[in-house]
Amino acid sequence: MAESAAVRLSSETFEETLCAVDVGTDHAKLAIALIADYGFESVAATDINEGPCAAALKNIRSAGDNICDKIKVIKTDGLNGLENIKCNRIIIAGMGGELIVKILSEAEFTREKQGRIKFVLQPQSKEYALRRYLYENGYFIIDERWIEDAGKEYCVISAVYDGLIRSGTLFEMYFGRFGAERAEQAFVKFFYKKYRALRESAEQRKNRVHGESKDIYKDEELLLKQMKEYMAERNWMI
Repeated sequence: MAESAAVRLSSETFEETLCAVDVGTDHAKLAIALIADYGFESVAATDINEGPCAAALKNIRSAGDNICDKIKVIKTDGLNGLENIKCNRIIIAGMGGELIVKILSEAEFTREKQGRIKFVLQPQSKEYALRRYLYENGYFIIDERWIEDAGKEYCVISAVYDGLIRSGTLFEMYFGRFGAERAEQAFVKFFYKKYRALRESAEQRKNRVHGESKDIYKDEELLLKQMKEYMAERNWMI
């Protein structure tokens, strides 16, 4: 389901010709779907390890010549060495938010193509770290979708680089503006899991030895406050 959301956001077009880089392609199922079902002209499917590259090649060949000719498998770390690859979509899915940040920060060439590349990013964890990086480093978040897969909730973020530095509340960094506005089922589940964890943490602190510094919990307490305000606005159970 996370892959289908990534495909959906990738194929929402502001160009006639669609060409993508699928970073960390693994089995290349996403790359194949982009060609077979969504009209992409070409996909560079990358992975850092030999095994996934071999599996990707096998699946691509099995998909037929019309697919095989349009997908190039490249063994590389992140976006390294892809400066001359034609693309207007970069998809980084199935990795932690901090690893996605590392890949983006090291790919200066993608920022030189200001506004001409849509980034579709699906963090498995540390969504906060990724959103904060995007806000503070010149990326504009176009949209977000929340989905559930195998009992876990994921967000898929669509963004472009425009060079403008932005700021946001702690709440926005953790939950995203679009997720909070739509409050779809997967988002609500994710939200309540975080809320229960923060509330439990706050309760445990009350029983600890006095004198412990509260500064290290300042963000937790602020986020919990902002979450309660959001819940009150929507008449959600606190």
